[in-house]
Formats: sequence, C-alpha cells, structure tokens
Amino acid sequence: MRKIFQKELDMILHWNLTLVGGFLGTYAILLHAGNFGSAQTGNVMEMAAALTGKDFAEVGIRFLAFLIFGSAIVISYLLTNFTRLDMRRLVLWVDAAGLTATAVMPEGMSAVVSLYPIFFCSAFQWGSYSGASGYNSASIFTTNNFKQSLLAWTQYILTKDPEFRRKGIMYTMTVLSFFAGACIGCVSVYAYGVYGAFVGFVPLIAARVFMHIGKIPVLNGTPEEIEEEAEEALEEAVLLENDQKI
Repeated sequence: MRKIFQKELDMILHWNLTLVGGFLGTYAILLHAGNFGSAQTGNVMEMAAALTGKDFAEVGIRFLAFLIFGSAIVISYLLTNFTRLDMRRLVLWVDAAGLTATAVMPEGMSAVVSLYPIFFCSAFQWGSYSGASGYNSASIFTTNNFKQSLLAWTQYILTKDPEFRRKGIMYTMTVLSFFAGACIGCVSVYAYGVYGAFVGFVPLIAARVFMHIGKIPVLNGTPEEIEEEAEEALEEAVLLENDQKI
C-alpha cells in the first residue's frame, strides 16, 4: 500500500497543493473586494482601468502587486536551480507565512496591499508545484487544467489509449481539488472571517505528512515491477519534454 502511495506521491502532493491554491483564491476574493491574488490577469485589467481613469495611486499599488508576483516566480526559479533547498517543503512554509501575514493586516488597508503576501506566496508555490507525473499543471488557477481535462477525455474516447485516461484522471482530479479548496476557503471565511486563513494550515500540514510517508523506505519490488516503474518514468519524461516543446 505504501509503495503504491509513494509511486503516486507526485500527483497526490500536486492535488494537495492545488487544494491550497483554491483556498488561497476564495480567501482572497471574499475578503479583498473581489481581488484574486493568485494570478495577474485581473490585476492588469484593473491597472489599465486605473491608468486610463487617471487614478495613479491605484496604478502604483497594482504595479507593485505585479512586481511582487513576478519576483516570487524569479526567486523560486533561482532557489530551485542554484541551491539545494527542498523547494517543496519550503513552499509549505512560504504559504503558511503568506496566510498569516494576510490575516494580521490592519483593517482599513487597501484591499490590494493587504493581498501582497498572497500575491507572493501563490506565485512562489506555482514555481515549485507546476505539474506532476510528466504533465504541466498550475496549482494556483485552473483554466488550463479544465481545458486539458476535456481534451484528454475526448482523446481517450476517440483512441481508447490508456495514457489519455491517466491524463484525464490527473487533470480532472486537479480541477476537483481546486474546487474543493475554494469551497473550504469560503466556509472558513464565513465561519472565522480573516482568521479563516489558519484553516489553510490543515492541507499544508497534510502535505508535510505525505512527504514524510513518501520518504519511508519500502522493500524492493520484483524485477517485473522495477522494469514497469522504469518504463513509466521514461514515459513521464517524454511527456514532460513534449509538453515543454508545445
């Protein structure tokens, strides 16, 4: 059982952190005037509206949010490629810090400014949890995951290729995980207000437990199982390479 868990740990952690991504999304929207802190599309649209409306203070606030989001992506990349830090564990601490900082922001502060910690931690999470088992998949928003889910199931119906079924399951579960996290975020805000942020610690702790279980040694499998695992690893590497080319 533990061996099966370890085999699928990459996907399980991705779904777990996608749930956190959904939580961050609704926590931000419900408490911060409808602002979504896990992407820049809405922020850029609002910045354009502020600029054309000559509200330059708002432009500055939103441009800083833009820079914070971008800096988190760059920092995540640099730490991943030029240090030996365990980025997947570090993300859990950064998310926890971001939720805490947002929860204790003073009342009356600009809705966008009080979201700066979530702009940072969500982008940082995206840098480390951006796919699983060879599939590119964002863990902080869900549009492309929905698209890939639909395409995978369509391809499976047309070809009956089991690889498309696996892909469909992966992306469908990602969408459902995001939605589940969004629902948990809503319930947390309705029940505890700004302090509902601390409910988000539960999936973060769960992710840390999963990581620990994943490192517990298990007995080696049979030669057939080892060969099968090697073939699957090769297939995942090819899938990831093809996705990156696209």
